[in-house]
Amino acid sequence: MARFERHRNTPTMGVRGWLLLLALVAGLPTTIFSVFAMVEHMRAQQEKTDAELRRQVLAVAQAVDAELSAKAAMLHALAASQDPERMDIGQLYRQAKGVGSVHREVQSLALAGHDGSQVFNTWEQLGVALPPTGDLTSVRRALDEDRPVVSDLFQGSILHQPVTALGVPMQVDRGHRYVLRMYIGVAAYARLLEEERLPEGWTSTLVDGQGTILARTLRPEVTVGQVVGPRLREVLHSSEVMEADNREGVPVRFAVAPVGTWGWHAVVQVPVAMLQAAMRAYLLRLAGIGGACIVMGVAGAWLLSRRFVREVELAARSCRLPEAEDEPARRTMVRELRQVGDELAAAREREEMALRDGLTGLAGRALFLRHARRLLETSRHDTSLRLAVMFIDLDGFKQLNDRYGHAEGDAVLLRTARVLEGAVRSSDVVGRLGGDEFVLCQVLQADTACEVARGVAARVVSGVAQIGLGVGCSVGIALGRAGGYPELSGEDASAGLPDDGTDAGQTAMRPEDGGGGTGDGSGGADGLADGSPRGVEATLPGAPAPLRVLLEEADKAMYVAKQAGKNSYHLQDMSTCE
Repeated sequence: MARFERHRNTPTMGVRGWLLLLALVAGLPTTIFSVFAMVEHMRAQQEKTDAELRRQVLAVAQAVDAELSAKAAMLHALAASQDPERMDIGQLYRQAKGVGSVHREVQSLALAGHDGSQVFNTWEQLGVALPPTGDLTSVRRALDEDRPVVSDLFQGSILHQPVTALGVPMQVDRGHRYVLRMYIGVAAYARLLEEERLPEGWTSTLVDGQGTILARTLRPEVTVGQVVGPRLREVLHSSEVMEADNREGVPVRFAVAPVGTWGWHAVVQVPVAMLQAAMRAYLLRLAGIGGACIVMGVAGAWLLSRRFVREVELAARSCRLPEAEDEPARRTMVRELRQVGDELAAAREREEMALRDGLTGLAGRALFLRHARRLLETSRHDTSLRLAVMFIDLDGFKQLNDRYGHAEGDAVLLRTARVLEGAVRSSDVVGRLGGDEFVLCQVLQADTACEVARGVAARVVSGVAQIGLGVGCSVGIALGRAGGYPELSGEDASAGLPDDGTDAGQTAMRPEDGGGGTGDGSGGADGLADGSPRGVEATLPGAPAPLRVLLEEADKAMYVAKQAGKNSYHLQDMSTCE
């Protein structure tokens, strides 16, 4: 008891709550895995974007490198066409002029000395005095390094436009060295970048060795000739994909690649907001699908929990031991609950068998009382029903025992039990109180209760009489009023119940004529010596007050029938049938 008191206030939760909690706990690992998978997907998507940035920037760098290399090869071919011992300036000028006319992206070709002076420039006629080149640095680099060199962006001295110059060294006239140069405008590089077809929203930029923008696919009219930001200049030689603000102040993710060995760099960038927008759309779509799945899962768990609760309630109804009820329409579909139900039903059946009379198989006193309580509750809550109780006592049974022995007496009791069972429905209850005393309880429709009760009593009297051997029976009937009675106790227990009056209307009746009989007038060994009732409390202790009163009335009626003679029944209060 103390242990029970300690745990009285322990928090509890219903089956449905436990099932929902189980569903949530079961779904927790999946949720964690989904979040982890989402993070991994975001990381993989970032790596995919970075890989695409590297691929695109390498493609741009290779395209520019290929263009410069092709132009350098063209210049080498022109330089090789001259005799190293004696250069023909006129011939070289005409050949250069022809190349410039074929390649529209080339502004002009020029021959420059080591001091930056221009021997000729195809933009002007041969022999015209020309200003020195605007980029002496790349001329001297080409001569010093003895290889093709491309200049940074500078202002042309003839057209006064931003240009670059690609030059190859050549040595003629007894060691005199020159640089054959090709002037290329920034528009040519812009076309190269456009031809690469970057994804929408992506930007490519070509930067010279000083960090000056040569070409850009985004706002070239205001950015070409400008120097890139300090952050980009710091990482021009890095191969990593990084983030920084571009010239417009927009956070971008970019990759850088060198343009061959020319000293230039290609840059491809994508706005971080664009990547985040794509990722946000993906996450929202994923979250929507996940949320829908969670809602469906919770809804499914809720529906299943309701179904499971019904199954538990069904199992509980089918396993209820103290009060027998109608068999459920179906058995539970939960295997464990069905097993428990079967075990409890078997236990109930064993208990009921233990509570049955060993000879006749009828309900013993405790089992009869249990079923009678159920019938009482049924009639109590329905005003169209009435509870009927009958006491049956065999006549001449002692004489039969004395004459034929106990074995024959037991056979008569067994046949009597079968007669009683055959006279009632499966919902009624028949019990043996001991010896040759039996009791019957049933719920009847109020408007036909009297006729049905008399009919049952008549069948019982007739059936027992057919057993023979001089055995008959007396039946006492008591009817409750329509709607039953409230739970009463003490001196109020009989309030409103039929009284025990014995006026002229209360005559015993025989089944063959429906009228009063003349019996032998003595209870003999079958009753008390004085023919009076024995008291229900002693026979069925613990009966509810309304049921106890009806049992007492039926007992009294049975003695009235016995005094009237064998094979008769008596309804204690005829007024209950008016």
